[in-house]
Amino acid sequence: MRALDPEHPAEPRPDAGRPAGTGADTCPPGDLANELRIAVMRTSRRLRIEASGDILSPGQYSVLVGLSSGPRTLGQLAAREGVQAPSMTRIVKALEDKGLATRAGHPDDARQVLLSISDVGAATLERARRERTAWLSRRVDELPAADRAVLERAAKLLQGMSAR
Repeated sequence: MRALDPEHPAEPRPDAGRPAGTGADTCPPGDLANELRIAVMRTSRRLRIEASGDILSPGQYSVLVGLSSGPRTLGQLAAREGVQAPSMTRIVKALEDKGLATRAGHPDDARQVLLSISDVGAATLERARRERTAWLSRRVDELPAADRAVLERAAKLLQGMSAR
């Protein structure tokens, strides 16, 4: 079975459309893992695009998500995002310029600053989340009830897998 791959468009499987769990639609775990990885990546990428607009880049969105749970240092944000400090400095500067994040002195270390999400940043983040959810909701609404039930079960399974 050819796994879904950006270089190789998906080909319909001979058992497509059969109810899940019939045995005819199973594939080796490695193939399924690859298909899931690609599907999650593509969906995630599409969600980032759908709600970024002119206000937030995907990187800025991700940093705002990080700041939404509390103040962070530049180093903490860079480590969370897996980027170098100069890249994070550019992202944070753009957020500050837009009024979405604020900077304050660190109470325990005068050499550091703490970055926080501003009220405008929190509202912008919430709007972006709503836009992403609305886009996905429209896609899900287009599906037949049986497919929505499969996605509901898949969502629960994926959440459980990622919690381990």
